[in-house]
Amino acid sequence: MKKPHNWNNLVDLSDECDCPYAYIVAYYLSRFDRNAYQKLGFGNMTETHKKIASILNLSTNTIKNFRDAFDPYHENPRRGWWQRELWRFEKEVYEGFKAYSEEDINTIIQSILDRPKRKFKELFDPLDPDAVEVQNQKATENKFILEEGKLYEITLTRHERNPKARKQCLKYYGTDCCICGFNFEQVFGEIGKDFIQVHHLLPLSAISQEYEVDPINDLRPVCPNCHAMIHKNNPPFTIEEIKNLLN
Repeated sequence: MKKPHNWNNLVDLSDECDCPYAYIVAYYLSRFDRNAYQKLGFGNMTETHKKIASILNLSTNTIKNFRDAFDPYHENPRRGWWQRELWRFEKEVYEGFKAYSEEDINTIIQSILDRPKRKFKELFDPLDPDAVEVQNQKATENKFILEEGKLYEITLTRHERNPKARKQCLKYYGTDCCICGFNFEQVFGEIGKDFIQVHHLLPLSAISQEYEVDPINDLRPVCPNCHAMIHKNNPPFTIEEIKNLLN
């Protein structure tokens, strides 16, 4: 694909950026808005920002903020960073890629996300033909092979739960889900007896310290499905909100 007319300027200024690729991606998201998010196929806007940030080793807010900087220059419903002018590299990105079609820039974005560690000045350099052939051959051979099971070492910090508080909560409320009413013992028999999760109305992560829990006022029994839906949002949905969604 043909390089932007100001490619040399972009390369020269790229040293001023921690991740010059992020600006091109952000320009694409701003200019083509919802169509761009749909084409990338990572989900909604937030999920797309998270995925791109993960690939480029950046924070989620960085992708969003870079996109916002371009918003005043494009026709989309967001106001963006209207109060500041584009930085030098952003101006070069805007000038260099505004003549490109959505399809052209999408191809560039896919190339960036496929090879995020490539040097910026090599973005438009063609791949070695032999390397392309090997890559295509591997892709064909592994088309229907999905690998799982790789081991990772992960360090977690978890908040300790008090089993006595859980027991008192269930003694008071029972083991029916307080949202949907599901009871595991009624459906699965003996193996489902006393199986239910306990939800903290105030997340322990929000408290970030040891505190005295009130089993009646602070805890509620919920099934795993409803519990997962509660935590689909940050801060978590309330039990009343999930009930309304269920109804």
